[in-house]
Amino acid sequence: MKKNPTWMISACLLSAALLPALGQAQEMKPPKVLQIFREEVKPGKTAAHEKVEAGWPRAFAAAKWQTHYIAMVSVTGPSEAWFFAGYDSLAAWEQDQRNMDKNAALTAEVNVLLEKDGELLSGGSGIIAQYQDELSYRANGLKIGEMRYFLVYTYRVKPGHDEDVVQLVKIVREAHEKANIPEHWAVYKVTAGMPEGTYLIFQPMKSLAEVDAVPETHGKAFADALGEEGKKKLRELTIDASQSAVSNIFAFNPKMSYVSAEMAAADPDFWTPKPAAKMAAKAKKEEKPAAKP
Repeated sequence: MKKNPTWMISACLLSAALLPALGQAQEMKPPKVLQIFREEVKPGKTAAHEKVEAGWPRAFAAAKWQTHYIAMVSVTGPSEAWFFAGYDSLAAWEQDQRNMDKNAALTAEVNVLLEKDGELLSGGSGIIAQYQDELSYRANGLKIGEMRYFLVYTYRVKPGHDEDVVQLVKIVREAHEKANIPEHWAVYKVTAGMPEGTYLIFQPMKSLAEVDAVPETHGKAFADALGEEGKKKLRELTIDASQSAVSNIFAFNPKMSYVSAEMAAADPDFWTPKPAAKMAAKAKKEEKPAAKP
């Protein structure tokens, strides 16, 4: 897909190889294998970076590439852009890379974009993670095309405590289910590219108003669903298993994304907005002449 001079251009969100998943269809079905590329953007280079990144979707569209992706940029935390690709397996991802290698014209254009992109970045990393269905909550059937943000939790577990974190998340998930909390999240365990024992939790949101609502949605009903025994166990597991936990908000960026027609149809004004010049010309054309006195 993109971003890799060596393991060649991968990093997008949830591709056609697996779909229907995030990038190909409106409804979310988390892929088994998630490949992430994270870019660290230099201070003051955000606009320039977005301009260069817009070249990738144009290149893929010209090549009629079948794998689609979504890009997102950080709203909180360090200045970063994340790109995802989802596959049934690492072998499927590898095949996608080989297909890219065979397309000389696309590869040449991508190499030019890589060089321009590199001038705007202070660093980056590639990550492989595997989906954890038993830890996820209402992760299927979600219309990602209607979403605008991901709340991303990066959770690091102490060595040897993976089973503890599994118990911890299951307690939280069961309380969510019992209280019928209107959230969705997908959990991935990182297998390469980040410290061992790292989990990524992706929670899609239509609006930041959903963050405002957290104190209410996780109030008495959630506490009652946990119960005193659940609260006690949760505290113990958190102390025993947790090494670090960080949460950040990311916003989907349509200019840097290459989404399918099905996904764009969920909200065309957001995913495929008409250029301002064309909109102005259309408005002028539709203007009615002033009535004669």
